[in-house]
Amino acid sequence: MNTPQLKLVENDVKWKVTPAGRKPNAAYRQREHLFPEELERLFAALKRNRHGQRDYMVALVMYLHALRVSELVDLRWDDINWRASTIQIRRLKGSIDGVHYLERDEANGLRRLQREQQPKSRYVFISERGDAFSRFAINKLIETAGKNAKIDFKVHPHCLRHTTGTAQANGGMDAWRLQKLMGHASMANTTKYVAMSPEPLKDAWRGKR
Repeated sequence: MNTPQLKLVENDVKWKVTPAGRKPNAAYRQREHLFPEELERLFAALKRNRHGQRDYMVALVMYLHALRVSELVDLRWDDINWRASTIQIRRLKGSIDGVHYLERDEANGLRRLQREQQPKSRYVFISERGDAFSRFAINKLIETAGKNAKIDFKVHPHCLRHTTGTAQANGGMDAWRLQKLMGHASMANTTKYVAMSPEPLKDAWRGKR
């Protein structure tokens, strides 16, 4: 079986497809992050679900802390220090663990979720049966919300992590702080977001003419 290869022809991109017809993931994704108005529409769509508070908090926590799906489903209530208003983030894929502050609305939403959680669980996000969410369930949840929000490409949970990096870089966050937020072991992964941001070029020519 041949391995899919990306072949660049001038400004066009052509994909060599495997006999099974599967292309690399990048071939199916027009964009890896959400624009601010799309993020708000995604949140609104999740709030309209039957378990709207829980589903909205899934996306909000993923976004605020740049979580991968596996990192989200492993969150436990004892990871949260309510007095200090912090949450312990356990990273995967060789990334760096860290302690993040909770935003006020996030902390209030998580407290409500804990009060209303039935059945009680040590995990923050659970299914109706009381089991910790699976990666598949989170993928389906976000993908469906993206459709309901009428976002014109397939939204996957990792979009939220990319949206965090993009939004913070565009907002002027320095690379060192962004590295800590994203949990990157290598600064090279962080600088991809910084390099794509137009923020350092803002007003570059003002006063030069």
